[in-house]
Amino acid sequence: MLRPVLTITTDVSFDHTEILGDTLTEIAGEKGGIIKPGVRHVAGLLPGEAMTEIRRICRERKAPLVRLSPRDFRVCPDGLAMAFGVNGLQFDRVRPALHGRHQLRNCALVLRAVGELREAGYRIPKRAILDGLKEVKWPGRFQLEQASANGPTLVLDVCHNAAGAEAFADTFESVFPGEKATVILGLVKRKEHQKIVNSLSRIAKEFVLVPMKTKRTTDTRELAASLDWRGVALSRRGRLATAYGQVVKKAKADDIVAIIGSHYLVGEFLHTHGRL
Repeated sequence: MLRPVLTITTDVSFDHTEILGDTLTEIAGEKGGIIKPGVRHVAGLLPGEAMTEIRRICRERKAPLVRLSPRDFRVCPDGLAMAFGVNGLQFDRVRPALHGRHQLRNCALVLRAVGELREAGYRIPKRAILDGLKEVKWPGRFQLEQASANGPTLVLDVCHNAAGAEAFADTFESVFPGEKATVILGLVKRKEHQKIVNSLSRIAKEFVLVPMKTKRTTDTRELAASLDWRGVALSRRGRLATAYGQVVKKAKADDIVAIIGSHYLVGEFLHTHGRL
């Protein structure tokens, strides 16, 4: 779309650095390509370095900049919902279908953008906003499934960088307080592998490393030998299907199995098992 109504930047973090650049300024500069001349831009809670670059691009392209502020919303004590209020758009408690504090921040950004659309004259009822947030489905984002009628709970997540792994661990601890998961993990090359493992070790009772059906997959033997697994039990399997079958076979109904680490891995699982 060459002339959108508005554009949005949700987040800027160290990901795809081989393509986007090695600094937050460079990455923000690439993501700022979405900003169109004269078109209002809504920015999330970005790191200072990234926000400076987004602000520069908006100024250069004469695009009005609207920033989400921490004062625009308040996360409820349970970490599952939030209150929001800006420019007449008020909600005392919004609980989106997507889990996690990071998704609450994304939800706040959506509401900020919707508020701008309403201010511009678009008729978007509050009931439609709430229904959309409650009914949204996004496969692979802390997606909860059941392996079988009496099988373990499955958690599917495409988190594939340090920030995503930390957000996953935070969400897991909120949704399953005091619990641990068997983590079936597949990673691609050129990622912050140790930082990912550091975060996931908080919620893992066992890691099972698997390769993926892509040239970008890591060598599981090399990965197992090169990282500090933080005292968590570690094993390797040659295929996701083998790992999943063995893990589920020995799991109890109250166990949790997480399949995480890449779009490739979760995509392979969903393609095979058809869960959406």
